[in-house]
Amino acid sequence: METASYLRMFRRRLWILFLVPLLAVGVVVAWELKQPPTYRATATVAAPAAVGGSNTNQYSGPNAPRAFVADFTGVVTSSLIVNQVVEKTGAAPEAIKDGLAVSQIGSSSLVELTYSSTEQDQIKPVVNEAAAATIRFLFQTQVTLAQKNVAEARKAVDHANAALANFYKETGQVLPDEAYRIAAQQVADMQREQASARASGESSKASALQSAIDARKAEVAKLAPQVATYQGLTERRNQALGRLNVLEEGLERANAQYSAADPSTIVVIGEVQRTSRLSGLIRKAAPALGAGLFLAVGIVLILQLFSGRSYDEHAAHRASMARSPRDYARSQT
Repeated sequence: METASYLRMFRRRLWILFLVPLLAVGVVVAWELKQPPTYRATATVAAPAAVGGSNTNQYSGPNAPRAFVADFTGVVTSSLIVNQVVEKTGAAPEAIKDGLAVSQIGSSSLVELTYSSTEQDQIKPVVNEAAAATIRFLFQTQVTLAQKNVAEARKAVDHANAALANFYKETGQVLPDEAYRIAAQQVADMQREQASARASGESSKASALQSAIDARKAEVAKLAPQVATYQGLTERRNQALGRLNVLEEGLERANAQYSAADPSTIVVIGEVQRTSRLSGLIRKAAPALGAGLFLAVGIVLILQLFSGRSYDEHAAHRASMARSPRDYARSQT
């Protein structure tokens, strides 16, 4: 068929090209209008004190806002948070997942959490609990981790103190390094006194001092391994105490950050509003219009195909009737 033939064909059935798309749009609009109204509310999460700032913060550096928003977006619809929201509000899990939407305000750390639903009385409770539970989860994990590390460090300090207490009990020495120093000093003093006695010809005194020197040297030799053990245990305790102090400082920072991210102070919820149907109608009517137009074109082509076949058969019949009776009879046989 030529272009002019197509145009004539569509012109004859122009009513189909208008009616079918209008019917499709009408069905979609009617269906949309029959649905219950949708309501929405937005919670703004503003945690500038907990995001950015010191490099010891959980979210710090130039990418802190982006990381915070990414974590917030991923966590808010997780099963953990959704189950908490379901337990607190009674909303359906699928409705919560489908109705929650997160958006970042510019490039800042401010987040908008929007919840849409047909259940008007559940809007504020759901968006409030979802925002609060997500914030608590994000910053509580740092506190929990810091608490675990502090607990392990305290155990290490307790083990070091227990080892020292066991050492004191076994050796009877509280400060073996000090006892070693005193005994060694006494040996040196007696050796100087002995040397002085020998120089002055007091051989009996020098001989008597030798026995005391030997006894003190034996004591020093006995204290030497105890001092090494004691110093090792003391160093171990000091290291454990140092690590505990560092981790306790980290726990204090995590608690301070968690306090700064208190949902009651950083989450602000707007009023519940009824969602306009216009945007939804436009969004759904446009595809329906396109699909209806496509269907209408298909119907027109199918009708033209069948009408063309009928026309060809009728023309063939008329042509055969115009032949001579003999040709007609021969064609029939």
